[in-house]
Amino acid sequence: MEAALPYHGAMSVASEPITISVTLLSQLFRYLEALKVDSDAFLRSLGYDPAPFRSPDARIPVETYLRIQDEAADYTADPCFGLHMGEYAEAGSWSILGYVMMNCKTLGEASEKAGRYSRIIGNMIETKTEIGLGKVKVVFDTPPNVPAQSRHCYESTLSSSVRMMRILTGRDVSPLEVTFIYPEPRRRDEYERVFRCPVHFGRRQTSMSLAWDLGNIPIPLANPALLARFEQFAQDAMADIARQNEHTRAVTRLILSRLDDDGLSIDKVARAMAVSVRTLQNRLASEGAVFSDLHRDIRHRMARQYLRDRYSVEQITYLLGFSEPSAFSKAFKKWSGMTPREYREGQPSRASA
Repeated sequence: MEAALPYHGAMSVASEPITISVTLLSQLFRYLEALKVDSDAFLRSLGYDPAPFRSPDARIPVETYLRIQDEAADYTADPCFGLHMGEYAEAGSWSILGYVMMNCKTLGEASEKAGRYSRIIGNMIETKTEIGLGKVKVVFDTPPNVPAQSRHCYESTLSSSVRMMRILTGRDVSPLEVTFIYPEPRRRDEYERVFRCPVHFGRRQTSMSLAWDLGNIPIPLANPALLARFEQFAQDAMADIARQNEHTRAVTRLILSRLDDDGLSIDKVARAMAVSVRTLQNRLASEGAVFSDLHRDIRHRMARQYLRDRYSVEQITYLLGFSEPSAFSKAFKKWSGMTPREYREGQPSRASA
């Protein structure tokens, strides 16, 4: 997900094609134009026809989005490109989701809708919330099947989220604290200017902490009739996205239901779906998916979740269908570049939110 607001975040376990609404690029284009850069000429310089990027209903692969963002940062020589790009977010930047949120009664309700319909704008960044005394921390993470991202991606996500809170409420609200996993940059003062709160670098998580009572702030432009209409549009958009990935979703559900099967294969899944292996492979390929990648990515994501939930390595070995703990540990290190113990030690306990 490329956007998040407080109090509500969802981390799905389904591994599916990562796509982004082109509306998210509108804030990038607005920033380029503020710098007197012709955004259409810039896209052509990368070999892209600008026309598809102006269609509000279009979706693009995550690789395309990341390339455009990183190339724009290089072109402008702006080390804080993502941070500045987020300052140009508007309701329309978040497609129909932005208009749903504009018509909610409070910031808390808008956050709930953001969690429910976030896939409309993308599934590149996920969030989870950790509730503390008088505050909530929103932690930002990426699915294991998302390509490597530069800092601009996370920084635009947090910057645009704060910008949207200010737009929706008409108030100069700010987080209590922002943290990044990246080393401290040369221009620390720019981060403090944008977020207007303490900003820390080199931390274990990318996160944003907010006062609990922010959720009670009213949204002045709320209109219940418009909310109902826009929410219907949002539900239709979600249904369209689901239909586009129906075979990937069906296979994902079967994999999740049989994770403890150490012999799970595409043959078994195809039999359960009453289709041939070739048919299933072709259906997945039409959605940009491969069975072996789905199986691996779902195991990886569930392993991370179980480690965060303090399951033992032995329990996870059984739950994910590995023959023995050493086999799980070897696979986890291959997936993440660290052992299960190293990963667990880098995660905060649930009691320390």
